[in-house]
Amino acid sequence: MSVSMRGRAAGAAGALFLAAVAAAPVAAADPGRASLATFNCVGSINVNVHPVNGAIDGKSASNFRCATPDESFAAQLTISGSMTGSGALFYQTRTTDTLRRTDTGQSLRFTIDRRFDRDTTAASGNATESGSSSQARDSGTGTFGTGTNLVTFVITNNYMLDITT
Repeated sequence: MSVSMRGRAAGAAGALFLAAVAAAPVAAADPGRASLATFNCVGSINVNVHPVNGAIDGKSASNFRCATPDESFAAQLTISGSMTGSGALFYQTRTTDTLRRTDTGQSLRFTIDRRFDRDTTAASGNATESGSSSQARDSGTGTFGTGTNLVTFVITNNYMLDITT
């Protein structure tokens, strides 16, 4: 093969590679980034409200699972944000949450406004939670308990989270 033929072959191979890279989906270039999808998740969450400094933190329990139209998988939800309002029996929050697949490590972040209601000003009782944003919505029921400068909501009944990315 002459030098000019080898140059043309290398050029053609380079053009094919560039075309393949340009056509590859973004998720393939960044394996940690989830594809566009809708995730439906169920399980339970534990959320701490710190009324003194307004911080919110929490996470899902080990039974947390999500599904897309194609598959079901175990996941972990991490909740972090701040209080945006409160009253004697409720807390309003805005959090930026991370949903992480436990099998692949892929994760996505979304923001959601939540409201936690309790049925009494006593140290413990029943609770409800609901939230929504342009990216997600969730709801569930459970219990709450208070400690020093802390109210913990344990949302274990009928908790569901739907995320559209």
